[in-house]
Amino acid sequence: MKSMILGAAALVLSAGAAVAEEWEAVAVSDAAVMAVDWSSMRVTGNIRRINTALVTGQSDPGQFDWATSLIDIDCSRPRYQTIRSSFFYIDGSSASEDFVGDGSWETINSGSLVEDVREQVCAASTGKQGYFDDAQTFAVNARRVMQEQ
Repeated sequence: MKSMILGAAALVLSAGAAVAEEWEAVAVSDAAVMAVDWSSMRVTGNIRRINTALVTGQSDPGQFDWATSLIDIDCSRPRYQTIRSSFFYIDGSSASEDFVGDGSWETINSGSLVEDVREQVCAASTGKQGYFDDAQTFAVNARRVMQEQ
């Protein structure tokens, strides 16, 4: 019985550790900020799969304030693909239906936020730490800083 309880406790603790997030802003423009969750990065050859968050400086009424996306970045050439995206208002409520990618690769344009993300992600090793524990905390803080500018 004692070993069952210890085993269950270990399972709960390991599950909790797996969901710890490590968000860090890695790309900034006049209109938006992008962050990555370093804890989510998975490496398969030249491909890095990672969760990202995009926060807009100002949104039009009815538009999303921030979004999270799971993307694949190709470190061997400038391209990425979106696996899925979710869109939110600044209070964390859903702004629209989730988007599911169709598996197609998009070219990363020079000077874009995604180019900056690719540069950071391809240079990073797994286990890197961030500054925010969750995407919404990052979004709220990023929006506040952008509006103060």
